[in-house]
Amino acid sequence: MSHENEKSKLSRRRLVAAAGFGTAAALTGTAVGAQPAGAASLRSGRLRVVVVGGGIAGVATAWLLDGQHDVTLLEAASSLGGHAASVPVDVEGHDVMVDVGAQFFGPYSHPIYNKLVTSVLQVPTVPNQLDNTLFEYGMPTPLMVSPSIDRPITDLLQYLPALQAVGELMERARDLEARRDWSITVADLVEAMTVDEALKESFVYPYVASVNGATISQAKEFSARAALALAVRPLVDDRTEYVNARDGLQSVISSLSNEFTSVTTCVNTRAAGLSRVGGQFKITDSQGRVHLADQVVLALPPEPAAALVAQLPQSDSLTSTYNRFRYMPARIAIHRDPIYMPASPKDWSSFNITRDGEYCEASIFYGRLRGDAPVYKSWVLHRREEPKELLDSMDFRHPLITPDFIRAQGELQRRSGDDGLWFAGSHVFDVDSQESALYSALMIAAELAPGSQNRLRLGTLPTSPAAP
Repeated sequence: MSHENEKSKLSRRRLVAAAGFGTAAALTGTAVGAQPAGAASLRSGRLRVVVVGGGIAGVATAWLLDGQHDVTLLEAASSLGGHAASVPVDVEGHDVMVDVGAQFFGPYSHPIYNKLVTSVLQVPTVPNQLDNTLFEYGMPTPLMVSPSIDRPITDLLQYLPALQAVGELMERARDLEARRDWSITVADLVEAMTVDEALKESFVYPYVASVNGATISQAKEFSARAALALAVRPLVDDRTEYVNARDGLQSVISSLSNEFTSVTTCVNTRAAGLSRVGGQFKITDSQGRVHLADQVVLALPPEPAAALVAQLPQSDSLTSTYNRFRYMPARIAIHRDPIYMPASPKDWSSFNITRDGEYCEASIFYGRLRGDAPVYKSWVLHRREEPKELLDSMDFRHPLITPDFIRAQGELQRRSGDDGLWFAGSHVFDVDSQESALYSALMIAAELAPGSQNRLRLGTLPTSPAAP
């Protein structure tokens, strides 16, 4: 790409970013900067758009383009949602929806997503009481129990060194947020802390690892800002402002998809082939059907997205960028038995972290979190024992957000829209969250459908931490 073309493209990106936050161009449908492939079709009428991937990024993209273009949404699973997976649990004769994957959000950590869910879709939410306990496997006394409204401060004096360490960790995380600094690793940040070296190893590293579902060694490689973002962003006056969707995040997906008017949804349908035929894309699905498109949105995790991109000519550099997004396996179980809770019920918190050597896995106690479900949601990939009253489980891949992961994001963002190929998902911007996935969808809609009715319903958007 020439320097002149790159300058034009960057200018367009800045205008697109502005459009995504409710400027006049986005609200009135005014053309923004240089036009993407298929611009003539966009000006004269409807585009054929294929969105590959039915998680929140793909569903939100389809919803934002709905009514303005003809959209085909392909999802390999049997239902839409991706990480927004909710299961019903019987509690005294009625179902309570429990999220197996993504769960927490709020006005400070997920401002655009929170506005979509609560103001536009009006999905009911419930507040959360979030507190923490961290303990060593097999040990009767926790390493830390955090303050809460029902715990006398005198009961927590024994945990004062650990609580002070959390305080320093959060202050350093706030500083990284203020400076928007992704370059400092967790190891760099923790080693610069003033707390005792033994406390760093026994408590600080395990705490950070558990927030991200990582081992201690993996956590040390993380960008410190990425590792602590979803812990520090919702903090308001030392309280965590998080909520859950009352009926699970699957209700958000259902609310979006139920409004589709020009979107054809195909579940149990994997995109198997991607090629260009003349000036259009040809997508072959796992059923053998062929979908022709003017624009394609890959709302997929990096690994399957790279497999599709590799089928296009001259795609080596883009495939190499995708390969820099590293992931780690995780398994989450929903169960009824308190097998992973601290020894004494008085030490139970909503978020309970067990350190077992290199592994630091958490168990969420819904009874304390919401008060309406005596069930547990636990990371169980490395546990010594399986739950005895297992209700459901799912395997996931959590991102290992290193500084190079962030640099790869920048490269992917710069190439989104080239020749009509777009990239969406929680990996494209910021940290892995529903907010970053929605933000990626908004950036695409700002160019392909800046005047869409659903975008207008969102109005002027709050500043998002997902913005680069």
